[in-house]
Amino acid sequence: MTTSRIALLRDGSPEWADCERALTAAGQRLPLPHRAGWSLARRGVTSRCMALRSADGGWAAAIGMQVSASRALPGFRVLRVERFGEAVPRALWPDAVAALAEVARREPRVLRLSVELFSQDGATRAELGEHLSRAGFARAAAVRNWGETLTLDLRPSETELLAGFSELARRAIRSVAKLPVEVRLIEDVRLADRMETLSNETFGRTGGRYEARWNWSAVIELSRRLPDASRLVGLFRTDREGPDALLGFTWGWWNGQSVSYFAGASSRPTDLGRVWIVHPLFWDLIVWAKRGGATWFDLGGVTAGTTTSGDPVGGISDFKRLFSKHTATVAEDWVLEPRWFPARLAAAVSGGAAWLSRAAR
Repeated sequence: MTTSRIALLRDGSPEWADCERALTAAGQRLPLPHRAGWSLARRGVTSRCMALRSADGGWAAAIGMQVSASRALPGFRVLRVERFGEAVPRALWPDAVAALAEVARREPRVLRLSVELFSQDGATRAELGEHLSRAGFARAAAVRNWGETLTLDLRPSETELLAGFSELARRAIRSVAKLPVEVRLIEDVRLADRMETLSNETFGRTGGRYEARWNWSAVIELSRRLPDASRLVGLFRTDREGPDALLGFTWGWWNGQSVSYFAGASSRPTDLGRVWIVHPLFWDLIVWAKRGGATWFDLGGVTAGTTTSGDPVGGISDFKRLFSKHTATVAEDWVLEPRWFPARLAAAVSGGAAWLSRAAR
């Protein structure tokens, strides 16, 4: 790997757009977090694209990196790559990993680079993990998003997929036709506040603390701009107007060969009788994934808990089991700390802050 083959592209630059077009034409559809404009969706981050050139000067691969300020050590930056694995050609894996390590080491004041390996194939993760280990990365003890999930094979027909769901899921999907509701894309940025309210409400039902990570108005715009990589769909009342007509939503990401359900929320209206909100939205994402060329669908993480187990998200896991009972490991996080002393200092600061937080309870 030579430095001349690495290009660091800024979000909004003509080069990033040109790179995306060239790779798409060559059959490489980049994951959503690797696309230009991604940083609009995340609060407090910017995006860079690490692109590799081929021997003839053309674009060979591209990897999006989130850049955020370190909270533990002001003045330093933290880099993160999400959904790494499905969109980089196998022959380029060694070069791509070496380039990531080179960028972390040569860019000033980089405290840490974390890479999320994402693939349902264990052999793929093992091989990529070997490349990362040789480049100086260490496997993290935990994953930021999720490691275990329920997966759905999208190779059967849509009719066969639907038949494989539980009877409750099929009935819930069909119920849309019997109620004053409809599934449609969320395209009006004025719905962003309603989505924030629904998210807060949904987390509150499980006893969780809602972290406002997403700029929903920007997610709406991003989904309009990149309909092949991001789908934001809602269930709307047809007997009402305005933001309150939105009963719930789901958001799906293209990963390179698969689609993940990544976020969603719903209300609990009392005047519609028995209305199932999220089931038809999941079905919409599954159909979008299949028609878009995905080979499998990731239901967005799962726990071993159930509704009655005391697990605060056990009910959500039970809901997802209505669509699939196939559990798989799909992700690992790997970390490179290119500067030893600042990394140890940041760890000490973070550890002290955590101790103070526990002591204050």
